[in-house]
Amino acid sequence: MPDDDRSAWTRTFDDVSQAKGDTEAANRYVSVRNFRFVREMVLAEIGQVRNAVILDVGCGTGHFARPLAGENRVVGIDISRGMLLFARNKGIVPVQSAAERLPFAEGRFDILLANSVIQLIPDGKVFIREALRVVRPGGRVLITTINAESIALALFRRFERKKYKHFRLYSCAELKERLTEAGGEIRNVHYLFFPMGRARCVQGNATAGAIIRKLATSLIVDAVRRG
Repeated sequence: MPDDDRSAWTRTFDDVSQAKGDTEAANRYVSVRNFRFVREMVLAEIGQVRNAVILDVGCGTGHFARPLAGENRVVGIDISRGMLLFARNKGIVPVQSAAERLPFAEGRFDILLANSVIQLIPDGKVFIREALRVVRPGGRVLITTINAESIALALFRRFERKKYKHFRLYSCAELKERLTEAGGEIRNVHYLFFPMGRARCVQGNATAGAIIRKLATSLIVDAVRRG
């Protein structure tokens, strides 16, 4: 990410942390309800884990990864110092860093989470390579993002042009291709439908039908680093 863009996003999230405080609302892109829905689906996909080393990229105030912090070691990175101060209070080890240059050794983590981060990065290939680099062979990378194929997105873009013009949005096919190219293997893809609160899981490299792809508002892609 260019330094000017990074500085702009840093200021934005620092301002949000001051305005919203230590709340779930400080982390939401659509609504708090949607934030909770996505978090619930990601946690269900991860399942029960103990003694894992987890990296939450773009951790915000730490509300997303907080349920994992009790029985695991969770490290959270963010470009906003204000957000990280809140995350630290939840048992998350805070590290201020950009997502494209993760300051960790290769194979350091068992699981990497990236909720609503990749759309902020102009070149997602760089981030995906870094994400797979820092997890161990067999380690998991879970990326959530807005679905670029969503019909509803056209409406959101019309009313929120200033926000969406700064996003780099991805279809499921694009994310799967980039993860595979970088050394990942797709486990599952969850298509999420908001505000209905429903989801559809597609396993491995299977392709969802056109209706699912067009109606889903966001995606969770779960991949493992090949050994």
